[in-house]
Amino acid sequence: MRRRSLLWTGFRLGAAAALAAAAGVTYTQVPDAAKAWAHGELTWVKDNVLPTVQSALLWGDPQGGEHGMLRKFPAGYSPPPHTHPSVERVVVISGSIVVSHEGSREKVLGPGSFSEIPANVVHAVRCSESSDCEFLLTSNDRFAIVPAAEQR
Repeated sequence: MRRRSLLWTGFRLGAAAALAAAAGVTYTQVPDAAKAWAHGELTWVKDNVLPTVQSALLWGDPQGGEHGMLRKFPAGYSPPPHTHPSVERVVVISGSIVVSHEGSREKVLGPGSFSEIPANVVHAVRCSESSDCEFLLTSNDRFAIVPAAEQR
């Protein structure tokens, strides 16, 4: 019984590491200090472009480098179709988001689901009506929201 428990623990840790790697979580340098924040200790700020959206920066620099942040959408919220200047990787933490991009059908992503949208690909996302959505967003460079209507 103990061996099965250890195997299950190893599987879960390996799955978590694989999910983090798929989300683009890389640590190319040793952090200067250990970090451990409970959810209630995070600093949430309103998005400059989408004021009903909140973000909590976890690492990096969204203005010009690799970074990771938690994002919150209110239930039913849907920003207009848009692009980003760099890859967007998302892991859903709570709620369900509906994602579609050029050439795809809508797909509902619940907790633990992953999405990757390359730079400059028009896509749409919306939070389900049933509850708020929270997700980890990572990117390899500058984060910006460019409405698709401005690109025509």
